[in-house]
Amino acid sequence: MKQIVIIFALFVVITACDKSEYDLEKSIYVPDDEYNALPAYTEWGYNTFGAFYERKLFIFNDAEIPAKVIHTDNLAKFILTGSLLEPSPYVVYNGFSYYGPTMSLSFDLPDFHPETYEDLIDLNNKTFDLTDPNLNVTAVVGPDTLDMGIFNGQLQFRKAQHLLVDKQPINVILSGYFGFQALVNGKPISMAHGRFDVGIDEYDFARY
Repeated sequence: MKQIVIIFALFVVITACDKSEYDLEKSIYVPDDEYNALPAYTEWGYNTFGAFYERKLFIFNDAEIPAKVIHTDNLAKFILTGSLLEPSPYVVYNGFSYYGPTMSLSFDLPDFHPETYEDLIDLNNKTFDLTDPNLNVTAVVGPDTLDMGIFNGQLQFRKAQHLLVDKQPINVILSGYFGFQALVNGKPISMAHGRFDVGIDEYDFARY
């Protein structure tokens, strides 16, 4: 198995430090130069993601674990959880005014069967065609579950790499892009300019 190792910038060069100082589970927001409501695409395990869902913003929040990988019933799923934000005069987020419910987006990963979180390294440079009939994409917005009939789109794991602290692997960083067009309740919708940079450790991975 090809091992790809990342040294988390400035954090792991001093091996004498206690890794609890790094607080690696927190999200670090770096705005995109072109779409500054979205986080920039990074490969540093910043625990962020974002996309435009029509004119709304689907983005990580500090109340939810941004990403998990679940393997159950012989099927792996990659799940992003955050908020679906709409224009509002009441709440300011990163210079923009928004409000909205919790939202999660789940992607099936057919023919991928990780035993532990460390096996997620095998997603490096792997792309899933979201029109594959064996692959379902499901969104949960507040209490509502939306089955999305994808007719165009991809999920790309551009990079999967180990994060080392004190020369020990502590999670796998998954970085990439997603976007699609789908029919929801008979109406076409789009999820555009999606990007993610998330760390998955033993607590964010489950197989049962």
